[in-house]
Amino acid sequence: MVELHRYSFIRITRQTLIMLFPIVFIGTMAKMLLKTVFKPDGFIFNIAFLDVIPQSVLRIIQFILGSISQLTLGVLGIYTVYMAAKFTAKLYHRDGKFAGITGILALLLMAYRYGKTPATYPLNFYQRLLGGNGLLIVLVLGYAIGQLYRWLTPPKYGNNTNSFPSLQERAFSSMLPILIVTVISVVIAMLLNSSTIYHAWATSYSSLVNVAQDHRQLWLTLLASIGLELMDWLGLGVPYNYTTLTASESFTANLNYALAHGTPWNVPYKYLGSSLYNSFANFGGDGLILALIVALLITSNGTYMHRVARWTALPTLFNFNYATMIGLPIVFNPLFLVPFIFLPIFNILFASLAIAVHLIPPTPYPVLQGTPGPLISFLGTNGNWGVLIFSLVLLLIDIMAYIPFVKMALQVENRLNLQEQDVVSHEEND
Repeated sequence: MVELHRYSFIRITRQTLIMLFPIVFIGTMAKMLLKTVFKPDGFIFNIAFLDVIPQSVLRIIQFILGSISQLTLGVLGIYTVYMAAKFTAKLYHRDGKFAGITGILALLLMAYRYGKTPATYPLNFYQRLLGGNGLLIVLVLGYAIGQLYRWLTPPKYGNNTNSFPSLQERAFSSMLPILIVTVISVVIAMLLNSSTIYHAWATSYSSLVNVAQDHRQLWLTLLASIGLELMDWLGLGVPYNYTTLTASESFTANLNYALAHGTPWNVPYKYLGSSLYNSFANFGGDGLILALIVALLITSNGTYMHRVARWTALPTLFNFNYATMIGLPIVFNPLFLVPFIFLPIFNILFASLAIAVHLIPPTPYPVLQGTPGPLISFLGTNGNWGVLIFSLVLLLIDIMAYIPFVKMALQVENRLNLQEQDVVSHEEND
């Protein structure tokens, strides 16, 4: 892991994610408050009886929180490409600010929907490119633009780089890479607008969600879940909370049976993907991040990762984990890849076995949005205490499984911090 950080792309990714964390944290908190506190189907809205809030006030609060969420998480790609291009150019002593601006231009050109602009709205973009669910692609784009500045522009030294003569020289030096990036971006945009490539990529995640949640065969649910976790780890998933299908034919059949018979024990589809995943593999969102948060809080006092865990514990409890994914980071971090992908699979298999031997019932009832992960199965069975105890045992197992990976991550963090101090001291000596 320490050796991996010697590669420039890994280093740039780490720097970019650290800089993105405050923005992602604000967006995640706004999303959590909007969905759980100020929406009629939200968990806190219902248990705190917030329906007494006047509708006019509620709409204003929803507008404010929705706007904050859209202007942070909804355009996260713009912040990401700027940071990645800037850090890459600065690594080679090139003009980072102009590289960052060029990155923003490239992303907007690629995301613009040419010929698909409605008359009532002058700008229309592919949201998947601008949002946080295209993080890997945007990071690669920013890194490539920084490399372009490395090869096509002269080095930038000295402290007086913002004087008028220096700014003029920097502007003209950036003309060639900006022109090249503009041409390439427009070509890519035309391909995205005229072919099925973008559509296939944009629908891949939702297709996996449908298979993972609505399929009645356990092995397909497991395979699709692995695909979802992997896409989230690669920064290609949806940076919000996990969305559960409650309008499918199978879910409706289970719900109708439970309502008609007053019990969830003998529903027709006991191993429905949406019920299994949401009830037993959604503790803190995808990857069981709540277990990781607890493992960090009990093993990493005083470290950067501990501070991130403290700040993000509240939204993660309500299954909004994107700030944790970016802040630690979990995205692109090989140390957390194994538990992030396979612990949810273990939980699903263990829960399926418990259902098969009639230790716990299936969970056919829908739950409120933002329900804390360990309570989802309890409320999804209309208050079965056995399934609550089972979920808490699963959470404890997940915490214990994450602890060795947390200890390794802390060792890597310490080694990297020592390396950074050595780099700074060498630069100061030079």
